[in-house]
Amino acid sequence: MKIRQYIYLIILTSTFFLTSCGTSTGSRYKQESINNKKNQSTNILKEDNYKENFDLTNYHSKISINSKSDSSLGNSDNVWYGYTSQFKNSDSSNIVLKTIPGYRVQVLITDNLDEANQMRSNIFFKTKLSSIYVVFTPPFYKVEVGDFKNIDDAKNMDFQLKQSGFSDARVINETINIFK
Repeated sequence: MKIRQYIYLIILTSTFFLTSCGTSTGSRYKQESINNKKNQSTNILKEDNYKENFDLTNYHSKISINSKSDSSLGNSDNVWYGYTSQFKNSDSSNIVLKTIPGYRVQVLITDNLDEANQMRSNIFFKTKLSSIYVVFTPPFYKVEVGDFKNIDDAKNMDFQLKQSGFSDARVINETINIFK
């Protein structure tokens, strides 16, 4: 009797094993992937029919900053003892004699010309430097300060700019102008 039970059990398990492993799953999954692609393409077409009508302008808030001008500070040039005479108006004439490899301090990289010009004017009003350049290297505008032959001078300007609030300033190798 036990032998019959073992034989039935072996036949039953072998039949189950052969039928479950014998089916091919390749054609079934290929068919499902084709159906999924069709559904995705119809979903994309359905999404294109909808137009956005949500207006964000109602949610813009105006931020007003009250800036107090402290007349006790006076001219910001007094803060940088030893720096102003070294960096101020090193290019008193605007005639470029030649260009050589040197150093500049890069303050901003952006793809917006208005933002670059705004940064240039901010730097000018804080430092009164005349050698501030907006250089276009496609696709970006770079705001660079100074024409330094010596890296120590460039590092000093980098320090001064960081202390003035331009925390992204860094010294770069650049072709500089030599003025008459």
